[in-house]
Amino acid sequence: MGKVKRELGSEAVILQTREFKEGGFLGLFGRVKVEITAAIEENPVAAMKPPAPNYVYHVNDVKLPSTGPLSESKNSSGAIQDELLHMRLMLEKMNKHMEGLGEENSSWPPMLKRWADHLQNRGVNENLVKRLIRQVQQTLPEDDWGDDLQVYARIEANIRQICGQTGPIQPGIEKPRIVALIGPTGVGKTTTIGKLAAGFSIVDKRKVALITADTYRVAAVEQLKTFGEIIGVPVEVVMTPSGLREALDLHADKELIFIDTAGRSPNHELHMSELRAFLDKAKPDFTMLVMSATTQSSDQLQIYRRFEALTTHFIFTKLDETMSAGSIINLLGQTTLPTAYLTNGQNVPDDIDAATPNGLAHYVLGEEMPHA
Repeated sequence: MGKVKRELGSEAVILQTREFKEGGFLGLFGRVKVEITAAIEENPVAAMKPPAPNYVYHVNDVKLPSTGPLSESKNSSGAIQDELLHMRLMLEKMNKHMEGLGEENSSWPPMLKRWADHLQNRGVNENLVKRLIRQVQQTLPEDDWGDDLQVYARIEANIRQICGQTGPIQPGIEKPRIVALIGPTGVGKTTTIGKLAAGFSIVDKRKVALITADTYRVAAVEQLKTFGEIIGVPVEVVMTPSGLREALDLHADKELIFIDTAGRSPNHELHMSELRAFLDKAKPDFTMLVMSATTQSSDQLQIYRRFEALTTHFIFTKLDETMSAGSIINLLGQTTLPTAYLTNGQNVPDDIDAATPNGLAHYVLGEEMPHA
């Protein structure tokens, strides 16, 4: 209702709502959407608001209590003064730093400033934007700064370097390759598991098993079991770390075993301890942290720091739902962990790609060149 009123005004009223699914695989993993029919009510009666009370106070009317002699020593007073001075110096330093950023940005020639603005609009943080533009200035002759294709190629090459190592997983040969997906709630772990399982079992004809430890969401468990039946892949539901170990032993003949874990709040220590207990029993070959590209950079970094000790790879999801995928490169610039997969929709098994530096750079830069 809030969005309706923002777009149509406070007089808008909802006439009808309808839910439908989009994407997915045979009715599974689809994204639920809501269609709303609204109209504007004519001649609304404006609600009368009572006049606000006059809360005006005069300084002269307020009597301050008299203070007695100070009991604090001169040393204590001096310490407070030193702390205030330190804080003021820090603020001055921060102001000078921000002024410097603004001056550097404004000093760029117009053709490079367009690219700087484009990168910031795509979600790349300011320090990384400065680094990328400086690299263009240092490696490209000034006469070519107005050539968008050459500037694009230089920025893309530098982004590829920041992305570091990428690539998909490979099935095991003598024993199954165990892959666990971890991450916070709502990032698409279960859908991603479905895409991976379908790709390896249907397309690559590999022997695959699925294990879910996400017993907090009954609907998700049933969805995964139904999906397993459709593609002919066994699905095990486990409640405890020891149960997880038994399920892994049961499918020792498989080439790939995917483990779907419950979404965990990185700020909830008990949940993180439970996750570690499951992973200690599973001993996965790869533990992939699933991150939504729609999450803002500061939150992505906080999530990564909390899961860092458990993580071997990244999977970035929901790239089709954001216009500021630069948050990915902000994160990858602060870690050496590789990226395995990128997902860009709900369709199973189509909307998932093995990560490549070119693919990541494409998502960061977008489809269009910046406009003059």
